[in-house]
Amino acid sequence: MQGDGSEDITDQSSESSIVDSILDGKRKTVFENKQLVDSNTIVDHNRIYGRDKQLAAEARAFRDTLDGERPPDLLLYGPSGTGKTLTVKAVAEKVKERATQNKIDFDFIAVNFKTMESHSLDRAVWKLGNQTAKKAGVSWDIPRKGVSTDAKYVRLYEIVDRHFDALVFILDEIDTLTGRASDDEPAYSRLLYSLSRVMAEQHVDTLVSTVVITNHPKFRENLDSHTDSSYNPTGIHFSDYDANELIEILNRRRDAFKDGALDDGVIELVAAYGAKNEGDARRAIDLLRDAGELANRNGETVVTERHVHAANDSVVKNRVLEIVGGMSLQKKLSLYAAAVVADVNNGAAPSPAIYTLYQEICQRTDRDVYTQETVNSHINKAGTYGVLESERTSGGFKSGVHLMFTFTEPVDAVIETLEEDDTFDEIELSTARSIARQSIRST
Repeated sequence: MQGDGSEDITDQSSESSIVDSILDGKRKTVFENKQLVDSNTIVDHNRIYGRDKQLAAEARAFRDTLDGERPPDLLLYGPSGTGKTLTVKAVAEKVKERATQNKIDFDFIAVNFKTMESHSLDRAVWKLGNQTAKKAGVSWDIPRKGVSTDAKYVRLYEIVDRHFDALVFILDEIDTLTGRASDDEPAYSRLLYSLSRVMAEQHVDTLVSTVVITNHPKFRENLDSHTDSSYNPTGIHFSDYDANELIEILNRRRDAFKDGALDDGVIELVAAYGAKNEGDARRAIDLLRDAGELANRNGETVVTERHVHAANDSVVKNRVLEIVGGMSLQKKLSLYAAAVVADVNNGAAPSPAIYTLYQEICQRTDRDVYTQETVNSHINKAGTYGVLESERTSGGFKSGVHLMFTFTEPVDAVIETLEEDDTFDEIELSTARSIARQSIRST
């Protein structure tokens, strides 16, 4: 009968039973302590491998806090996933334990500026204030808008002065705090100047210091002269992990899984993928977790190399899809040309060869041909998403100076993802590769 609701009731009952079976059923899991394979978890310093030199340098710096002295500012620099954030948070947690025993009110405030929706100085100060208030256990009664940056600073310093004997601001990915394009200096320069002068200008009696974390140590070149003069950090360098170091790092988190839940070779395979990703330990840890979650979804009790391969393929494809999915057609054509050139040239793509291929693709698909400058700009845009990197290089007297693009994501995954756009149905990859090889020979 129509309208008696019996069909709706059946559908709801079916839905409910599916949900209930998942929520109420006893779940099989390969994990014993899943947090240990969450790259954001602050682990004890004893679990950290291959960073003894850096841990010692950070511990020596923070040791001053326990003696009632201001720790020096630190600059931690090196590639992503090399332990910068992990080590300093682990040391800070340990110092906090010792400080509590010595009746010293010490804490640290960690903010990653890359995750902020706005990269202005005003939003950065608001974020620091909000996080500091949470650590102090007080309310942050300052709205995001409608209150001046100076007023935000005043409230921040009030909280710092009243609630802490010593405080460290951990400023992660600070180079993303650029501010407005019209500013005379980047926002991070002004923030560092204020924080480095907070005690000297008697805003607080608290021992305040900063730890700056960046992948790009040359960010100091853009500091205002006044900031450069007052901000003098101790630099600590972090290099890439190799495959053997990644194996040891992952082995120290093996107890995230139940006994017997990791098949032979899984750790080594995950480490090999991590080494390919420029020794990024964070990605390796995340991949190990993803492989475990895939085993769980399949109802299996042992993580195998098959799960690792599948998890890696999924992660790479999802990451590239997220990046290129929203690009305009011209940006996709430009990036496709760069990827094909890199594919036939050992991962490196010189801009003249890219442009030759780009022109051919546009002519064969009846698309507008943009200038080389525009094409380079389109490709560089992909660089802001982490797909590739570029540098100026000289190919000799005849070639002159040009851009060289190097992909940080797997080139085959970029090509495969771009080819999901119907436009690329008109392009034979074998033909594009042939043109790319010829254009490389002629540049």
